[in-house]
Amino acid sequence: MRKYLFCLGLFLSTVGFIQAQSMPNHALGLRFGDNGGVGPELSYQQAISELTRYQVDFGWRSRRFDQGREQRIKLSGGYQWIRILDGQFQYYYGAGTGLLYQSYRNDSSSNYANQESSTNLILSGILGVEYTGIEILYGYPLHLGLDIRPEYGLGGYYDRLIFDVALALRFSF
Repeated sequence: MRKYLFCLGLFLSTVGFIQAQSMPNHALGLRFGDNGGVGPELSYQQAISELTRYQVDFGWRSRRFDQGREQRIKLSGGYQWIRILDGQFQYYYGAGTGLLYQSYRNDSSSNYANQESSTNLILSGILGVEYTGIEILYGYPLHLGLDIRPEYGLGGYYDRLIFDVALALRFSF
């Protein structure tokens, strides 16, 4: 009898585990936008509850000019509320913060005295729409989203309001 109860408990816990895994909690992909001169970002989302999540984005750009080189690194994160519109079509909104590091060096001279850098704190909001019903790889849904992220930098290079519009493609797992 104990064997049967043990097997029944193992079966029910396995079914519960599989059922709990049917709703993905993570999404990883790219967010394609100008991003204040940084460009595309690596984007990760983690569900907190059924209708809330946080998002972390990392962007990096290094460019050479005729007279110098520039590097920008940006890390931002935010909290989002999700509202379902129709089935797998939803909208989300939220707020967050981030850091932007920018470095510019003039290569026309042999010394590094012509190097400037700044680190800025960024306050941001986000408003977007998302469709999660596209299944591509082995049943893992693809999130296709379009959002606008107003950002305000505090000091340095990024001391103004910038509106970043982006297309996001993320695989959930």
